[in-house]
Amino acid sequence: MPRISYVDPATLTDPEAVAILDRARRFGTPRPESQAIRAHNLPVLKAFDNAWEVFFRQGLVDHSVKELCRLYVAKSVDCAYCGAQRSVRAAEEGTSEDQVDEILDFESSDRFDDRERAALNWAMAIAWDAGLAGDDVWEQLHAHFTEPELVELGNWIALTLGQQRFLKTLQIEHGRVLADTVAGLAPDAAETVRDESGSESDAA
Repeated sequence: MPRISYVDPATLTDPEAVAILDRARRFGTPRPESQAIRAHNLPVLKAFDNAWEVFFRQGLVDHSVKELCRLYVAKSVDCAYCGAQRSVRAAEEGTSEDQVDEILDFESSDRFDDRERAALNWAMAIAWDAGLAGDDVWEQLHAHFTEPELVELGNWIALTLGQQRFLKTLQIEHGRVLADTVAGLAPDAAETVRDESGSESDAA
């Protein structure tokens, strides 16, 4: 059982909250379980969803770069729930499972380009030690991103870091809310949810 209960999406009457849970069902990042917990406090749910849309789904920075930063945080803080999620859009833009497999070794892996490495170096510094963002890191960041892009990217990394640490304490699991969908799940996690719920693949 999660440390905070899931709100049953069928009990929601607020149109905006209903739409937020529907997006979670269709897109999978964020997944329905985390949104169902936020639904205990609708202003929080709406504020988080707005920030997610502005920082992650929309904005100036390549969505795939932001997804790599999210996955780096998930893998490095060992959040199994967040690490099992995938952005469908990022996959369409070229983010691969091979990159996910090597993301903690991004500095030495040949699966990342210089722009991605610059972003991931900053994600590492934000997550673990601001001192890691020395002159060399900032030189690369300014070489590959504009200042408006850096504001967006830094706020995105901070948002996903805080949320992933929060969710890790809740002991939530995939397939517990709107279990008919596996949208936005890694292949092995999707297979587990299908086996447990008997659901078909959701291609949304």
